[in-house]
Amino acid sequence: MIEQNNKTWPRLLLAFAGGNRAVQWIVIFLFSTLIGVMNFNRFYTNELAEGGAPNFYHYFINEMTGAYAVFVLLPALFYFFKKFPLQRRNLLTRLPLHLLGSLAFGFSHTMLMFLSRKLLYSTFLREDYDYGHLGYRLLMEYNHQFFTYWLVYGVAYFVNLFRENQKQKLKTAQLERQLTEARLQALQMQLNPHFLFNTLNMISSTMYDDVNAADKMMASLSDLLRKTLQVSNQQEHSLRNEMELIDLYIEMMQARFQNQLRVKMEIARETLDDLVPSFILQPLVENSIKHAMENVQTAEIEISSQQNNGRLILSVKDNGRGLAAGTPRLSPNGVGLANTSERLEKLYGAAHRLDLRNRQEGGLEVTMEIPIHRSNSKEK
Repeated sequence: MIEQNNKTWPRLLLAFAGGNRAVQWIVIFLFSTLIGVMNFNRFYTNELAEGGAPNFYHYFINEMTGAYAVFVLLPALFYFFKKFPLQRRNLLTRLPLHLLGSLAFGFSHTMLMFLSRKLLYSTFLREDYDYGHLGYRLLMEYNHQFFTYWLVYGVAYFVNLFRENQKQKLKTAQLERQLTEARLQALQMQLNPHFLFNTLNMISSTMYDDVNAADKMMASLSDLLRKTLQVSNQQEHSLRNEMELIDLYIEMMQARFQNQLRVKMEIARETLDDLVPSFILQPLVENSIKHAMENVQTAEIEISSQQNNGRLILSVKDNGRGLAAGTPRLSPNGVGLANTSERLEKLYGAAHRLDLRNRQEGGLEVTMEIPIHRSNSKEK
């Protein structure tokens, strides 16, 4: 119970400090009303307990005007506190100023009570209000008005401190988000030239052996680049869009390797609308084709997707030589894999998994696991 209260109060303070100004003043008004009612109940029942015959209306008017007079003066107090805050470097000059401020508050509060009570007594009770000797009343009331002044200052100080702290946290979070987005954008900019240079080199080498294949590769590259530009400013898009990019990339690779490359797709229909990082599969497919071609005559690549317990699982398998003994399970060698690993880390933090393992039947399997989420807007 204590732990729950420790969490509830900061939330309430945050909701109040960061809420609408009108709502804040309504809350303060209700609190002032509560103070007035509590004081009325205290003094009225005290006189009843002592055997007296208190006048209900006298006590009610007196205590409610006392509470509401403070409420009326709060805007001026808040302005004064904001204009002349107490700080370590100005205590000697500001403390006398706040002492004068407390005197002005005390005088104003007493006069507001006096004038409002005279008006209410005359209007509703048809009698005159007797406040006694006004000079002594000013001195008497100031005894607790002094403490009220500093109590209000303390509350205002801590609410403002809390509000500034929350603003700073929000600003820090926004800066961190902007830095992360900038880093992700840089990673995308790094990946695209890397992919383009590799592909152009492959087309260049193919052109001397098979002009028609090189021509098909150029056509597929043109379509792929056009689609890539459409998603250049998006950190994520649907798996459906991602697979369209991969299809174009595989078209290029099949034009290059022809019967030496076989690709199998097992994409679950329910995963097509799940969001994935843009162009995240291409480096994995490229690595699989490259390493498989180095080891076997016919490269067999399998790309699959599935959902499991709120997670999207993507895998790319090949029939290459796999990881050599002693090689780390996730070695960030090369731009493609290092880029993929860092993008996943920036986007999902600890909520993602990227793993490399040797298959029993030979080859390597790269598995990527991320939380399932979908865009609110429909993609074209």
